[in-house]
Amino acid sequence: MSTDRTHLEKIVCLLGLSYTKGAVAIGLSFFALSIAIMAFLEKSFAHITLYFLLSEIIAIQIAIICWSHERIIDLKSIFIDVIELPESQVQKWHKRQEMLIFDDKRMISSGIAVTLIAAALGLDHFGLASQTLASYIFVNVYYYVAHYIMGAALYSWMATALVVSNLEKMPLKINVLISKKIRLKGALYSKFTLCAACDYVLWGAFHLSTPLKLSTLPAILWFSSFAVLLCAYFILPQYRIHQLIEKTKKKKLKIFYFSLREKAEEALILPTKENASSLKIMLEVQCQIDEMCEWPFGSYEILHIALIIIIPIIVVLLEIMFGVVK
Repeated sequence: MSTDRTHLEKIVCLLGLSYTKGAVAIGLSFFALSIAIMAFLEKSFAHITLYFLLSEIIAIQIAIICWSHERIIDLKSIFIDVIELPESQVQKWHKRQEMLIFDDKRMISSGIAVTLIAAALGLDHFGLASQTLASYIFVNVYYYVAHYIMGAALYSWMATALVVSNLEKMPLKINVLISKKIRLKGALYSKFTLCAACDYVLWGAFHLSTPLKLSTLPAILWFSSFAVLLCAYFILPQYRIHQLIEKTKKKKLKIFYFSLREKAEEALILPTKENASSLKIMLEVQCQIDEMCEWPFGSYEILHIALIIIIPIIVVLLEIMFGVVK
């Protein structure tokens, strides 16, 4: 893991475990505390589902942040492969992107802001009829811890989208057209979206497990806004990478066609075996470049991932707005 860890990653590291095991351990600790609260203070396990879902959300969100940081670090090799600058400069540029995405102060500020907004909208009113004072305090503590982590993750999540914009400002190699790594970058954004979608569905399951569900207008607007963000995050980076590949393709092909024309003229003037062979190779390269897909990955994969994301969102939104799902 990077030496520039966020405060949440440092908490996981204190456990001496991998980020997945550490996140699971944190989630289990929260749930174990919940069982103790229900057994000794509430004298009831009526709210065990709520505690379990909140503990799971906390664990998954921490794991997503740690996993995302590792994946952003792995992007260094992709950038070295496609950016037309000395490797040392590319590494410095990549480090700046990493520091921007996982800026600890901004993550803390975002976490606090999201928590305060949720409190201001009154999203902590769940309508629990048998709620004791202890239950009220601990459910809300869990709820806002989960919201804080979500807010911190939300900043990093949105900041990753800026990397594509920053990449557009860099000079790119012809490799961007034929490198599988740039397509892995597109696939990585889809994985980020899938992680966020899983978290979104868990939040939906939590709210739908409460008596009030998401019956208030602020709750519906709050929850729906994240659905819009989720879809936008899935679509926009893919489209920006497509534009990036398309723009580079046009620029590099213009230079390539000039060289191809010169080589063709040379082969006509001096029809040697060597010139004919060179021209043939260049024509084959031209065909390969022309046939290259200008999207980060294939249309089948886009459809597959989109369905995985959209279907759970539709199910939850139907429950929120129409009560169709019972």
